[in-house]
Amino acid sequence: MQRIRKVFAKVVAGLLVVSNLAIVAPSMTYAASASGFTTYGGWNEMMYATIKGVKDADVTAVSYSGPVSGSLTGEDFEYLVRDTADGARVDVMGLKPGTYTLNVTTKTGTYTQSGIEVNAQDRSGYAHYNYTDGVGAYNDDGTLKDNAIVLYVTDENKNTVTLSYGGVTVSGIGNILNSVGKACGEAGHETECKKVSKGKTYYGKGNTNQGILQLLAENNIPLVIRMVGAVSESGLYKTGTWAAANAGLIDGLTDYDSNDYGGSVGDNGHMARMKSAKDVTIEGVGTDAAMDGWGIHFMSETSTTAAGLGKNFEVRNLTFMNQPEDAIGMEGVQEGSVITAPVERCWIHNNEFYSPSITGPAESDKAEGDGSCDFKRGEYLTVSYNYFEGCHKTNLVGSSDTSLQYNLTYHHNIWKGCKARQPLGRQANMHFYNNQFIGTTDYAMNTRANAYIYSEYNLFFMTKNPMDVRSGAIKSYNDSFSSCIGAMTGTVVTDKSTKVTSGNKYENFDTDAALSYIPSGTYQLQTSVTDAAKVLKAYNGCMPEKVKKTENVTASECSLLSYCAPGVTPINISDYPYTAEPGKLSKTVYAFTVGGTVDVTVSFASEDLTTTGCLVNETGECFQVGSGTVTGLPAGTYMVMPYNVQSGGNGVNPAAGTFKDMTINSITINAADPNAHYHHYVSEVTKQATCAEEGVITYTCTATNGTCDKKTYTEVIPKTAHTYGEWKVVKEATETEEGLKSHSCTVCGAEETASIPKKGSTGGTETPEVPTGDSKVHNFTTSGANSSFFVISGNLASNKGTVTYNGLTLTQCLKMESSTSIKFTASSKGTLTLVFGESGKNVKINGKKNASDSNCIVTVDVAAGSVEITKGDTMNLFYIIYTPEKTIPTPDPVEKKNGLSKAEDGNYYYYADDVVDTSFTGFADCDNERMYVKNGKVDTTYTSVEQDGADWVYVENGKIRYDYTGIRQNSNGWWRIEDGKVNFNFTGLADNENGRFYIQNGKVNFEYTNLIQDGADWVYVKNGHVKNDYTGFAENENGRFYLENGKVNFEYTNVIQDGADWVYVEKGHVNTNYTGIRQNANGWWRIKDGKVDFSYTGLADNENGRFYIENGKVNFKYTNLIQDGADWVYVKNGHVQSNYTGFATNENGRFYLENGKVNFGYTNVIQDGSDWVYVKGGYIRYDYTGIRQNANGWWRIENGKVNFKYNGVASNENGMFYLENGLVKFNYTGTYIQNGIKYNIVNGVVKGKENVLTVMRMPNSVLTNSIKMVI
Repeated sequence: MQRIRKVFAKVVAGLLVVSNLAIVAPSMTYAASASGFTTYGGWNEMMYATIKGVKDADVTAVSYSGPVSGSLTGEDFEYLVRDTADGARVDVMGLKPGTYTLNVTTKTGTYTQSGIEVNAQDRSGYAHYNYTDGVGAYNDDGTLKDNAIVLYVTDENKNTVTLSYGGVTVSGIGNILNSVGKACGEAGHETECKKVSKGKTYYGKGNTNQGILQLLAENNIPLVIRMVGAVSESGLYKTGTWAAANAGLIDGLTDYDSNDYGGSVGDNGHMARMKSAKDVTIEGVGTDAAMDGWGIHFMSETSTTAAGLGKNFEVRNLTFMNQPEDAIGMEGVQEGSVITAPVERCWIHNNEFYSPSITGPAESDKAEGDGSCDFKRGEYLTVSYNYFEGCHKTNLVGSSDTSLQYNLTYHHNIWKGCKARQPLGRQANMHFYNNQFIGTTDYAMNTRANAYIYSEYNLFFMTKNPMDVRSGAIKSYNDSFSSCIGAMTGTVVTDKSTKVTSGNKYENFDTDAALSYIPSGTYQLQTSVTDAAKVLKAYNGCMPEKVKKTENVTASECSLLSYCAPGVTPINISDYPYTAEPGKLSKTVYAFTVGGTVDVTVSFASEDLTTTGCLVNETGECFQVGSGTVTGLPAGTYMVMPYNVQSGGNGVNPAAGTFKDMTINSITINAADPNAHYHHYVSEVTKQATCAEEGVITYTCTATNGTCDKKTYTEVIPKTAHTYGEWKVVKEATETEEGLKSHSCTVCGAEETASIPKKGSTGGTETPEVPTGDSKVHNFTTSGANSSFFVISGNLASNKGTVTYNGLTLTQCLKMESSTSIKFTASSKGTLTLVFGESGKNVKINGKKNASDSNCIVTVDVAAGSVEITKGDTMNLFYIIYTPEKTIPTPDPVEKKNGLSKAEDGNYYYYADDVVDTSFTGFADCDNERMYVKNGKVDTTYTSVEQDGADWVYVENGKIRYDYTGIRQNSNGWWRIEDGKVNFNFTGLADNENGRFYIQNGKVNFEYTNLIQDGADWVYVKNGHVKNDYTGFAENENGRFYLENGKVNFEYTNVIQDGADWVYVEKGHVNTNYTGIRQNANGWWRIKDGKVDFSYTGLADNENGRFYIENGKVNFKYTNLIQDGADWVYVKNGHVQSNYTGFATNENGRFYLENGKVNFGYTNVIQDGSDWVYVKGGYIRYDYTGIRQNANGWWRIENGKVNFKYNGVASNENGMFYLENGLVKFNYTGTYIQNGIKYNIVNGVVKGKENVLTVMRMPNSVLTNSIKMVI
């Protein structure tokens, strides 16, 4: 079995504690034997069991039976049986749903548990819509697909784990997954990866991937990556801060701000970019699997999409933390308005995402990483049961307004304390249901570019801008909005079948059964926000330590009371009617618990949303906004909350928002049934919790009305934290090496170790001494801008360097800008200490300048009363201490308005001591937004690109649009905007609603005309604008190219007109090196140096042969025997008959050809049609009469042809011969009389002759007899 023993000295972990995301070292204390499974259960097609007091080495066998039966063997046994803090754990994966029996055999006996129920995964959503092949490497029944390879990855083997297939072997998980970084193998660049961008080729360091993911995909081999424990790139093993530029611990991942290993300049790196893979699942084993400091991209590409690659991707049961770039990204390829290689069938579920904190990012907007789970250019995505905490750019859907992606489902997710993009969607049709948006600080749903969201039964709790429609539409049905502020521009409907216009390609997908599963209801929807909260408690996020079914989850387990109002204890009401007049409440809620069904009436002093309240249950579901009565509320805990809220902060350990004020004039609670029993429970701790054991609280009902059906019940008190004794030095620190110390829990004996800084080092981790007594301290690194004492207004930064003060390492600061203000009320005369990052610079304290000393510190005495710190010079403030001489209780003074504030008329004004400062024009901050003030008032009609300090920013309707990326105009031109700011370093192509433009140093260059690369395309830019409607020719330094719809068509080959010329285009490029023959719809043409040569008449070649050209065009009607250089060739239908052997005729006669050419060396008697002819020198000798030879004999030739009717004597230059039927008879010997001459013939050759007729006078009778004798 795999021993994954993790100790702090190696910073390796065995157990991930989700509450603070720290990796805790297990205590290895074992008993000699155990009595049974300590815990067991089934969860999402897996089951598990733990055995206290048993080592993993003691386990000898694991078997199971049920819908699937089997045993753990090989690597399954090695990695799925593991040590825990107090025993061993067994996981069984890839099960069909049903009831199982689990057997674990150890050296001391066998443990058996039957009746373990394994639930089915919820496969609702578009990833599985109309698809039965299984998403990822698993079938839809939960079992592995045939031929699947399972790879176990631990922190120990992350750089040595090996994947082999088809003769290819790759080692290390970074090399295996990061296919974009593979070495290209080109001559001179054998070990380097290759990237082509904007017409340039870049090489960087390559890894050893060798295309193994594509090889598996092409051979239909599914791949499962199972993470065991935390697999770390950062070395943190818990949420923390680290520098993106640091070298990681995993070989082969993309590099920081570089092309090495498939990375990009401007990216933070540390990514595994998987291209052209298929049927891949990346999953965690058990409860503690994590990807620390690295992320994954799943990508398709045009060259392999036809083969079905770039699809079927699943990620589940993993915790993502400290990712410098993306956690998960999915990307397809788009050309123009067509997705040519969609990434598709992706299922991201049951994961947890925590906000990273990155120093030195490659781009300033990536200090909190980039996307948590982004999707671009694809279709059929489901994101479900995931937990997102503190994340910034959470879920981007579409990288630009032209990016296309369709059919997306998001369900049963929780976004808690996240900033934005939940989602930011473009073009897509999206279905959101049973999700929770808790404490969103910027915006939740945001639609642009005709995006359409159908949202149902979602909870928006203390959310800023829950539904912000910039373009397209959001259709909201039975969503719950509790204390939400800002944009609510979705369309609320009361009938699910109502159609909403959006301009989206699939705008009616939610009502059309041909486009979605929604009309048929084939998805697991809870039609109550409260019921959904219970499902989320049971199944959201990664596998819990203790599995719980939904039906066993109580509302109190889903309570948001401690989140929004910590310290508030609900009033337990058992006597009815109950009335109260709570009056004014500030920054808190009015909470109460009822034991049965009640009717609640609330009356507020104001009905304005900024000062009224709302009635919600403890899970957050809203029943009433403003004054009114709600009837039939079931037993439970309820809150009356201020509807207005100040947003909290995102990031690591995000802060909840703060309620504003409300005044409750009265609240009346009546029992719905006066005779019913309403529980009134009194709690008592009947067993104290320790770090070794859980405690118990017993509740007893003391109400006397009616009949009590549940007199007592109990709840578990979680184990306490360890109670550690004094530290003991294990190893002394020196000037060159850290030391080690340890201490043990006085209750259970658990041991914890920590490093001792080198001597002379400030350490950076020890708790410094801080002022005591009534001192007030603010640390911007740990607390951001949140303070209960100081009123802080301004912008934070984490890229201004590091300051060390009093043993603290400070990394985050407040920028001292014109709008920055820190206010507090000094209770008495005292000392103010400010720690800056700069020396010799001034800060104003109550208007007076004070300079920082050589240690960058300002120390001044302040009087009792109001103190305000504002900008003198540009500085960065890291730390504040106010130490009073004595504490004098004084009433809070009435603060005057200063800075930007919202007035009762709804407008924003810039105040100076309660008076609108009409002389002020510039930028100021309010309500977490930065606005443009003109003459003291925010101009909500003003839109432009303006300077803001060192930046130029895009202002729309008076506010800086930090969420905008595109192109915007001012009087000086059109500018590239990225996250609201002009990027003067940007050179390349970018979009806005008017099209795509060429940017040079941040500005559209309208004088620029060229043919340039745009991703995988080459596009034609004319006067700075990509001409998407252009079809024709354009040229650059690489030659002249043919474009369709503004792009070079590299699939296009033809002969077409280009101005006065007709040219040969080969794969989009005018091939000026080509000379030959090429075809278009009008025929085949003679090409010379890439152009049709209309003056050419004669013969020419291409790969199909040799042809006759007439005026530049092949004449397929032409048949003749013509001269070709030294040869005469036979042309038939325009084509030289190079395989032809036979006769052909021209004006000079009839000739004999071999292989298409006249053979002037050929002499013979051969057949020509029905004749046999005499050929001499390749030419039929029609002027010849005589005797000529072939292989069959000597023949009588008359006018060039054999006369087969000839019998008699004939001659040639060799003599006279006797012939029969045209052929010399060499086997004949005798005489032959011809024309009165008798020929003496020997073997066919005439040897002599004599006249047989003598001219004399004789009687006719004698003459007659003489003739008869001859005959």
